[in-house]
Amino acid sequence: MNIVDIEINKLFISSTNVRKMLNGVKDETNISDLAKDINTNGLINPITVLFNKNSNTYEIIAGQRRFLAMKKLNKEKITCNILEVDTSKAHQISLVENMQRNPMTSCDKVKAFAKLYEASDKNMENLSSKVNISNVTIQKYLKLRDLPEEVLHLLDMKSEISDKISIDIALELVKSQNTNSSNVLELLAKLNDLTSGQKLEVLKLINNGEDGEDGEDIDIIKNNVKKRDNNKRTFKDLPYVIDNSTLEKIIIPNDMYDEIVGLIMHKTNGNLIRY
Repeated sequence: MNIVDIEINKLFISSTNVRKMLNGVKDETNISDLAKDINTNGLINPITVLFNKNSNTYEIIAGQRRFLAMKKLNKEKITCNILEVDTSKAHQISLVENMQRNPMTSCDKVKAFAKLYEASDKNMENLSSKVNISNVTIQKYLKLRDLPEEVLHLLDMKSEISDKISIDIALELVKSQNTNSSNVLELLAKLNDLTSGQKLEVLKLINNGEDGEDGEDIDIIKNNVKKRDNNKRTFKDLPYVIDNSTLEKIIIPNDMYDEIVGLIMHKTNGNLIRY
């Protein structure tokens, strides 16, 4: 291990660093908090870098936030651990350290796993052992690697924003095989008025062959899904009785509850449980 202090102006974030995105205000706040901590307690862990002989500079493999925090403090130098490894190994180090230190965006995970998969000669067992992450998790992200980047970014939007999609929705988009940007984004735009659960259900129905070539069929599927949801909510809110002999649930409108319960109890000799 070669640990030295390096001038900050000789450092830049490497293309092998898997964390490409900072998550807006939250990340800016985290960096400010980190800067305050470093100012009070000093930099406890060195950042990890590679020396670039061509430019006489150092590429940051892991420690992007610590680097930005030190810049925020106007520090002239930062303690670095200089590695002597190839790009593939550097990428693995970046992935593992970033995942352990701070959650990566889903978009970054997809890109990182895709690069590591290629660097590992598409050997899943080899890749899994290197990064200590299960095959199932890696395969899930690998399936998303052909989706347009605009779609991948939707995975990382705030939960209250309607455009946000879940991993399950993204996987269904992959199955639709319409992975060029315009088609997928067009499809998502048509589903924008649905809840996340409804979007997933519609996409599953589409992938099961229940749509046609035009938008009208998608609208029909949407309306059917909405109608089923509304029916479920309506039935759930209505009172009901259960025939104790058949365990059949009987939904009863509010304004007819007393009258119908009386009739049913008379017919079944009172063999009912009220709800």
